[in-house]
Amino acid sequence: SMKRRIFKQILSGMLGIMLLLSLAGCGQSTANAKPTNTMEAFYDLLIRQDTSAMTDLGIDSKESKETLKTYQSSMVSTIQKSFKNAGVAITKSQAEDIFKAISNKLASLEYKVSLVKKDDKEATVKVSSQYINYLDIFKQAKQTTLDELKPLHIEKLSDAKKQLVSNVIDCFNSASVSSDMHSKTFTLKLQKIKSGDNTIHIFFPDNYEEVGSKLTQIVTNQ
Repeated sequence: SMKRRIFKQILSGMLGIMLLLSLAGCGQSTANAKPTNTMEAFYDLLIRQDTSAMTDLGIDSKESKETLKTYQSSMVSTIQKSFKNAGVAITKSQAEDIFKAISNKLASLEYKVSLVKKDDKEATVKVSSQYINYLDIFKQAKQTTLDELKPLHIEKLSDAKKQLVSNVIDCFNSASVSSDMHSKTFTLKLQKIKSGDNTIHIFFPDNYEEVGSKLTQIVTNQ
Protein backbone atom coordinates (compact mmCIF):
# COMPACT_ATOMS: atom_id res chain seq x y z
CA SER A 1 0.00 0.00 0.00
CA MET A 2 0.98 3.63 -0.41
CA LYS A 3 1.59 4.13 3.28
CA ARG A 4 3.79 1.09 3.71
CA ARG A 5 5.84 2.33 0.75
CA ILE A 6 6.11 5.78 2.26
CA PHE A 7 7.39 4.31 5.47
CA LYS A 8 9.86 1.98 3.78
CA GLN A 9 11.29 4.92 1.91
CA ILE A 10 11.49 7.15 4.94
CA LEU A 11 13.30 4.36 6.71
CA SER A 12 15.71 3.77 3.86
CA GLY A 13 16.28 7.50 3.69
CA MET A 14 17.24 7.40 7.32
CA LEU A 15 19.54 4.45 6.77
CA GLY A 16 21.07 6.03 3.72
CA ILE A 17 22.80 8.66 5.75
CA MET A 18 26.11 7.36 6.91
CA LEU A 19 26.20 8.75 10.33
CA LEU A 20 29.11 10.84 11.57
CA LEU A 21 32.76 10.62 11.47
CA SER A 22 35.72 9.09 9.83
CA LEU A 23 36.66 6.34 12.23
CA ALA A 24 40.40 6.83 12.04
CA GLY A 25 43.10 8.39 14.05
CA CYS A 26 45.18 8.34 17.16
CA GLY A 27 46.47 11.16 19.27
CA GLN A 28 44.86 12.89 22.17
CA SER A 29 42.18 10.81 23.87
CA THR A 30 39.61 11.89 26.37
CA ALA A 31 38.47 9.69 29.25
CA ASN A 32 35.94 6.99 28.44
CA ALA A 33 32.42 8.29 28.34
CA LYS A 34 29.68 5.98 29.53
CA PRO A 35 28.11 3.74 26.85
CA THR A 36 24.68 5.01 27.94
CA ASN A 37 25.77 8.60 27.16
CA THR A 38 26.61 7.56 23.61
CA MET A 39 23.15 6.09 22.98
CA GLU A 40 21.47 9.12 24.56
CA ALA A 41 23.47 11.29 22.17
CA PHE A 42 22.34 9.23 19.16
CA TYR A 43 18.71 9.32 20.30
CA ASP A 44 18.89 13.08 20.83
CA LEU A 45 20.53 13.61 17.44
CA LEU A 46 18.26 11.38 15.33
CA ILE A 47 14.93 11.54 17.14
CA ARG A 48 15.06 14.95 18.83
CA GLN A 49 17.42 16.60 16.33
CA ASP A 50 19.50 18.00 19.12
CA THR A 51 23.29 17.91 18.75
CA SER A 52 24.26 19.04 22.26
CA ALA A 53 24.71 15.53 23.73
CA MET A 54 26.97 14.58 20.78
CA THR A 55 29.08 17.67 21.44
CA ASP A 56 29.26 16.71 25.14
CA LEU A 57 30.76 13.36 24.10
CA GLY A 58 33.62 15.24 22.45
CA ILE A 59 32.29 15.01 18.90
CA ASP A 60 33.14 18.16 16.96
CA SER A 61 30.17 20.51 17.16
CA LYS A 62 30.43 21.56 13.51
CA GLU A 63 30.50 17.92 12.45
CA SER A 64 27.41 17.10 14.55
CA LYS A 65 25.51 20.04 13.07
CA GLU A 66 26.49 19.11 9.51
CA THR A 67 25.40 15.52 10.13
CA LEU A 68 22.07 16.77 11.45
CA LYS A 69 21.60 19.07 8.45
CA THR A 70 22.34 16.23 6.02
CA TYR A 71 19.90 14.04 7.89
CA GLN A 72 17.17 16.70 7.84
CA SER A 73 17.50 17.53 4.15
CA SER A 74 17.57 13.87 3.18
CA MET A 75 14.41 13.24 5.26
CA VAL A 76 12.66 16.13 3.55
CA SER A 77 13.56 14.87 0.09
CA THR A 78 12.57 11.33 1.11
CA ILE A 79 9.13 12.56 2.18
CA GLN A 80 8.78 14.44 -1.09
CA LYS A 81 9.81 11.36 -3.12
CA SER A 82 7.47 9.11 -1.15
CA PHE A 83 4.49 11.30 -1.94
CA LYS A 84 5.52 11.51 -5.57
CA ASN A 85 5.80 7.72 -5.81
CA ALA A 86 2.32 7.49 -4.35
CA GLY A 87 1.09 9.77 -7.14
CA VAL A 88 0.94 13.02 -5.17
CA ALA A 89 3.62 15.56 -6.09
CA ILE A 90 4.16 17.99 -3.22
CA THR A 91 6.53 20.95 -3.01
CA LYS A 92 9.75 20.96 -1.01
CA SER A 93 8.25 23.47 1.37
CA GLN A 94 5.21 21.19 1.94
CA ALA A 95 7.59 18.29 2.64
CA GLU A 96 9.48 20.51 5.09
CA ASP A 97 6.24 21.35 6.90
CA ILE A 98 5.37 17.65 7.19
CA PHE A 99 8.85 16.81 8.43
CA LYS A 100 8.58 19.57 11.04
CA ALA A 101 5.30 18.16 12.34
CA ILE A 102 6.77 14.64 12.53
CA SER A 103 9.90 15.96 14.27
CA ASN A 104 7.95 17.96 16.84
CA LYS A 105 5.90 14.93 17.75
CA LEU A 106 8.95 12.67 18.02
CA ALA A 107 10.72 15.27 20.17
CA SER A 108 7.89 14.99 22.71
CA LEU A 109 8.47 11.27 23.35
CA GLU A 110 9.96 10.20 26.65
CA TYR A 111 12.84 7.75 26.60
CA LYS A 112 15.39 6.09 28.85
CA VAL A 113 18.71 4.36 28.30
CA SER A 114 20.12 1.64 30.52
CA LEU A 115 23.28 -0.45 30.60
CA VAL A 116 22.73 -4.19 30.07
CA LYS A 117 26.35 -5.33 30.28
CA LYS A 118 29.85 -3.98 29.81
CA ASP A 119 33.45 -5.14 29.77
CA ASP A 120 36.68 -3.39 28.74
CA LYS A 121 35.93 -3.54 25.03
CA GLU A 122 32.21 -3.91 24.48
CA ALA A 123 28.91 -2.79 25.98
CA THR A 124 25.26 -3.64 25.45
CA VAL A 125 22.84 -0.79 26.01
CA LYS A 126 19.05 -0.82 26.04
CA VAL A 127 17.05 2.12 24.70
CA SER A 128 13.36 2.33 25.66
CA SER A 129 11.06 4.97 24.24
CA GLN A 130 7.46 5.96 23.88
CA TYR A 131 6.27 5.82 20.28
CA ILE A 132 3.65 7.02 17.82
CA ASN A 133 1.69 4.85 15.38
CA TYR A 134 3.38 6.34 12.36
CA LEU A 135 1.62 4.41 9.58
CA ASP A 136 -1.80 4.83 11.19
CA ILE A 137 -1.31 8.60 11.28
CA PHE A 138 -0.75 8.70 7.51
CA LYS A 139 -3.73 6.39 6.93
CA GLN A 140 -5.92 8.60 9.08
CA ALA A 141 -4.83 11.73 7.16
CA LYS A 142 -5.57 10.05 3.84
CA GLN A 143 -9.02 8.92 5.00
CA THR A 144 -9.86 12.34 6.44
CA THR A 145 -8.88 13.93 3.14
CA LEU A 146 -11.02 11.54 1.11
CA ASP A 147 -13.98 12.15 3.42
CA GLU A 148 -13.57 15.93 3.12
CA LEU A 149 -13.13 16.00 -0.64
CA LYS A 150 -16.55 14.44 -1.33
CA PRO A 151 -18.77 17.18 0.12
CA LEU A 152 -16.34 20.00 -0.69
CA HIS A 153 -16.49 19.31 -4.44
CA ILE A 154 -12.82 20.08 -4.77
CA GLU A 155 -12.07 19.92 -8.47
CA LYS A 156 -8.51 21.18 -8.49
CA LEU A 157 -5.82 18.62 -7.78
CA SER A 158 -3.62 21.27 -6.17
CA ASP A 159 -6.34 22.03 -3.61
CA ALA A 160 -6.75 18.33 -2.86
CA LYS A 161 -2.98 18.06 -2.32
CA LYS A 162 -3.00 21.08 -0.01
CA GLN A 163 -5.78 19.44 1.92
CA LEU A 164 -3.84 16.17 2.22
CA VAL A 165 -0.65 17.93 3.37
CA SER A 166 -2.55 19.98 5.91
CA ASN A 167 -4.33 16.85 7.20
CA VAL A 168 -1.04 14.93 7.52
CA ILE A 169 0.34 17.84 9.58
CA ASP A 170 -2.80 18.07 11.73
CA CYS A 171 -2.82 14.33 12.31
CA PHE A 172 0.81 14.36 13.48
CA ASN A 173 0.22 17.40 15.67
CA SER A 174 -2.74 15.78 17.38
CA ALA A 175 -1.44 12.19 17.37
CA SER A 176 -1.41 10.56 20.76
CA VAL A 177 1.80 9.21 22.19
CA SER A 178 1.94 5.66 23.55
CA SER A 179 1.55 5.14 27.28
CA ASP A 180 4.04 2.25 27.21
CA MET A 181 7.58 2.04 25.85
CA HIS A 182 9.25 -0.18 23.26
CA SER A 183 12.88 -1.21 23.66
CA LYS A 184 15.81 -2.38 21.57
CA THR A 185 19.39 -3.22 22.50
CA PHE A 186 22.53 -1.91 20.85
CA THR A 187 26.12 -3.14 20.86
CA LEU A 188 28.84 -0.54 21.33
CA LYS A 189 32.60 -1.04 21.12
CA LEU A 190 35.33 0.97 22.74
CA GLN A 191 37.05 2.76 19.86
CA LYS A 192 39.17 5.74 18.98
CA ILE A 193 37.22 8.28 17.01
CA LYS A 194 38.66 11.29 15.28
CA SER A 195 36.32 14.25 15.16
CA GLY A 196 37.50 17.71 14.20
CA ASP A 197 40.68 18.32 16.20
CA ASN A 198 39.75 15.77 18.85
CA THR A 199 40.51 12.11 19.05
CA ILE A 200 38.19 10.58 21.60
CA HIS A 201 38.24 7.16 23.16
CA ILE A 202 34.60 6.17 23.68
CA PHE A 203 32.07 3.39 23.37
CA PHE A 204 30.52 3.86 19.95
CA PRO A 205 28.16 1.79 17.77
CA ASP A 206 29.73 -0.67 15.42
CA ASN A 207 26.94 -0.26 12.92
CA TYR A 208 25.50 3.24 12.36
CA GLU A 209 22.84 2.13 9.90
CA GLU A 210 21.47 -0.24 12.49
CA VAL A 211 21.33 2.57 15.04
CA GLY A 212 19.26 4.79 12.72
CA SER A 213 17.05 1.91 11.68
CA LYS A 214 16.38 0.52 15.17
CA LEU A 215 15.73 3.92 16.76
CA THR A 216 13.28 4.72 13.98
CA GLN A 217 11.53 1.39 14.46
CA ILE A 218 11.13 2.00 18.20
CA VAL A 219 9.63 5.49 17.92
CA THR A 220 7.34 4.73 14.98
CA ASN A 221 6.00 1.44 16.37
CA GLN A 222 7.36 -0.80 13.60
